[in-house]
Amino acid sequence: MSDKPKNVFRIDIGPSEENPDRHPTHGWQVRVKRQKEQHTKYFSDKRYGGRESALEKAVEYRDELLEELPEPMDPVKRSAEARSTTGVIGLNFCWKDDGSGTPKPYVQLSWLEEDDTRRSAAYSVRKWNLRRAVWKACVRLHDAREEHDGEAEEVNDMFQTAFPNIKEQYENGPNGNGLPEEDAEVEEAEGAPAEA
Repeated sequence: MSDKPKNVFRIDIGPSEENPDRHPTHGWQVRVKRQKEQHTKYFSDKRYGGRESALEKAVEYRDELLEELPEPMDPVKRSAEARSTTGVIGLNFCWKDDGSGTPKPYVQLSWLEEDDTRRSAAYSVRKWNLRRAVWKACVRLHDAREEHDGEAEEVNDMFQTAFPNIKEQYENGPNGNGLPEEDAEVEEAEGAPAEA
């Protein structure tokens, strides 16, 4: 084997001036990381009958391990999931100041067009109410993703994932101290039973 195989690393440690009593270690180590978990195993040259035999066993083990483990997550997707506060990539909630000095609640979404141009939109919670703003954003995000690559989570699944998280962020208010008076009144009116 001339090229060093992926996920297999050579270990050669022997006595040194700083550590003359160190036990010599020579072999190959398999290292594979999946879903934040590191999988390692060491293959000693001595135990496996030499450098090449130990390498063959290490590669064999690595191949078996890679078949068992799930595929690595796409780094772009992993990064987006780490940043998502709603559970739905491309959908978030924010308080924006429109220049009036008073932050207003919005459900925002962003997506890629077919030409990979990034687009975004926002739905005002004051205009649509929270539930409808989240629903409209989920529908638009679904449609945009369908158009871009034909793959999109179902609208209802997106809504069921995002709504509780967005509702919690909304109820915390723009500075974490609860809803501003104007938004609290709207929230109460939405939750009140309809008059006969």
